[in-house]
Amino acid sequence: MVQRSGFFKLIALLMAFGLIAAACGSDDPETTPESEPEETEAEAEPEETEAAPEPEPDAGGDVLRVALLLPGVRNDNSFSQAGFEGLTAAAAADGNIDFEIVEEIVDPTDSLPAIRDFANQGFDLIIGHGIEYVDPIQQLQGEFPDVNFAMAGGILVEGAVTSANTIDWLYNIQDMAYPNGLLAANAIVGDTIGIVGGPEFDFVKDMHQSFRDAALSVNPDLQFLEGFAGSFIDVQRAAEVAQQLIDQGAQLIYCSGDGICIGAAQSAAAAGIPIAVGFGSQEQTAPDVFLSATVIRLEQLYLGWFDLVRTDTFGTADGEVHGVVGGDVGAAIGEGYAFFPSGIFNGQVEVLPVNAAATVETAAPLADLQTVLDDFVGSVESGDFAIPFPIREE
Repeated sequence: MVQRSGFFKLIALLMAFGLIAAACGSDDPETTPESEPEETEAEAEPEETEAAPEPEPDAGGDVLRVALLLPGVRNDNSFSQAGFEGLTAAAAADGNIDFEIVEEIVDPTDSLPAIRDFANQGFDLIIGHGIEYVDPIQQLQGEFPDVNFAMAGGILVEGAVTSANTIDWLYNIQDMAYPNGLLAANAIVGDTIGIVGGPEFDFVKDMHQSFRDAALSVNPDLQFLEGFAGSFIDVQRAAEVAQQLIDQGAQLIYCSGDGICIGAAQSAAAAGIPIAVGFGSQEQTAPDVFLSATVIRLEQLYLGWFDLVRTDTFGTADGEVHGVVGGDVGAAIGEGYAFFPSGIFNGQVEVLPVNAAATVETAAPLADLQTVLDDFVGSVESGDFAIPFPIREE
């Protein structure tokens, strides 16, 4: 196995079902970014992690060749790391996967030829883990009918379709944000929360609204300050934004996700105030002040895709909607649209345990904060509580 380094608002029908997500991508979901990602400060880079052990394919099994494209780095403690960890875990569990990974590939002038190269090599499955890859996959899916493609957030891109060899995946943004809002409202010593986001995308703003909705359900007197780093990877800029919010009176920081949260966590640690995060743990970055996070778990999703490839039931060739609980969402987004949602309901969004090693002052004991999260997750999993879809006032 070789590894290489490297949203339109949802349609009204989708909103009715509370299923929305977007992979980290361009400012306009109709187009891919026109420039390379911004450089991050050297000191803000995440710590290197050891690559997962490479499984030895069983010579007698049905070995699949899988390619994964990541918009960020595999150890960003966030979205790209979720894709990397999902694939390596699924490959190890399967035992018959030969995969390659390309990191930090965003510009279509790079991603289109990279995807075409994998297709020309006869890869069985190409996963574009980011909305950046929707347009290239749309261009290539017809050209390579024997190659299977998985795109992220295609349903948010006008005109994007699935097909006999193409499927789509989304995560529920409310599942990613609402738990953090409950945690923050119970943890904050004070009444002002600072919210740090990446680009000012609609889905990022929706995530912030879901966070506010949850926090206000606990304490309607809370106040919020909001700032955007303008990028999913500019760690230094996120640190500056978080510091600005702290200077304005924020007594707890919420970072909605991606590699920028490293910078937000650094500022929170320097100020000695708590931080809650979407998309990945910042415990190593800020062990004293980090409380909890929501993360995406993709191992089971990818294992399911491997099975579909092997049984020739990938995409919409059989006229069914795969991966949807019941049939309502499938009907809402179109008959035969191959759509896979991720959320707390299917174990693909996980609320991490409260960091028991945190020493920062909180309004409630850490054990009580853990109980809040446990009770919430239990109510969602049992169906007793449906996380409301965030409705922003324009």
